[in-house]
Amino acid sequence: MNTIQLVLHVMSRLLLLLILHVVAFSSFGQTVVDLQPSWKQHVDGEYVPFDIDARGNTVYFEIESGHFPGASLRLESSRPYFLFLNGKLAGEFSGAISFPIDSLAGRYSTSLVAGIFQTPINPRELKTLVIKRETRLAELVPIHRPSSSFKDFVIVSGLVIIIFFLVVSQINPKLAADYFSVVKIFSPREADDAQSNARLTSSNNFQFYIGCSFLLALYLLIILYHLPDDYALPLKFRATDFWSIVLQWMRLSVLVLLAFIGKIVIVFMLTRLFNMRGLARVHFFNWMRLILIVFGAATMLVFSYYILRGQNATVFVTFLSLIIVTLIAWIFIIFMKLNGKTEHSMFHLFSYICATELIPLLITVKVLFQ
Repeated sequence: MNTIQLVLHVMSRLLLLLILHVVAFSSFGQTVVDLQPSWKQHVDGEYVPFDIDARGNTVYFEIESGHFPGASLRLESSRPYFLFLNGKLAGEFSGAISFPIDSLAGRYSTSLVAGIFQTPINPRELKTLVIKRETRLAELVPIHRPSSSFKDFVIVSGLVIIIFFLVVSQINPKLAADYFSVVKIFSPREADDAQSNARLTSSNNFQFYIGCSFLLALYLLIILYHLPDDYALPLKFRATDFWSIVLQWMRLSVLVLLAFIGKIVIVFMLTRLFNMRGLARVHFFNWMRLILIVFGAATMLVFSYYILRGQNATVFVTFLSLIIVTLIAWIFIIFMKLNGKTEHSMFHLFSYICATELIPLLITVKVLFQ
């Protein structure tokens, strides 16, 4: 058994143990139901779904006590908020508070209409959860475990990505060495007919595209779950259990992979439009090489920081800004690499780079920092 096979064997064993651990806690812990999808607001005399972008001052949601026997209503916000139940003021609170739903039903009604007033409502910071304990073993588990579920996900997904790249690298060692060559990123004399550049749409290259999409999606998820409250994008990535987070990871990975495919199409189309045939392979392969190397290292750093209980929001904002810094640096790198490979004027080359890199950069800034 060689070294790579030994590492794969150990990693697979660790992955199996972690999955069993997650399944065990999922089966014997508690059910956490996030009520935010059912939030409503009062507009023109009727209740309509809450508009996250509008950020009003009051949200409403309904609870049928018969659907949650033995469960608790948990509210949490760092800023003061007022709770109304069936139109009556239940009190002013700050921080986290829990109410047995059965007790609320006995005091008010079996059909509860809860209203929360806060100026203004921050949908990411305000949490409204129903927590139902399923077994006696749940007595040993804290009431709310979203951070533990997310940490389990980060560890498992990190191992999956490591195993994936080890397997792909063993299958295609020459291609892997080419992808992870830091020197070739800056080398202006890289051979245009190299095996790695020959067929960008080959199955071997697509294996690395898929691995990179998983890697970048994990990097983004770790950051999005820890950004300050004034960022809007994390509102779309809220989950309180392991499998919901996995589903988010898969969806985000698909979006990243589609972005890679779109990048290939755009580069090929524009190289023909600008009469720069033969440069599409050099352009895209080096871009993918940069993404793999930079965000492979960055993911290890943010992974380690999070696992070691790092919670400083400024650090995660810095990791998010690294995406923009990398894309800006790439504009200068690709300009230098292509400048020696084409006979076109500098203005012609600059126009091509604006279309392929600068415009996507501005779109990325708009999406990530809204």
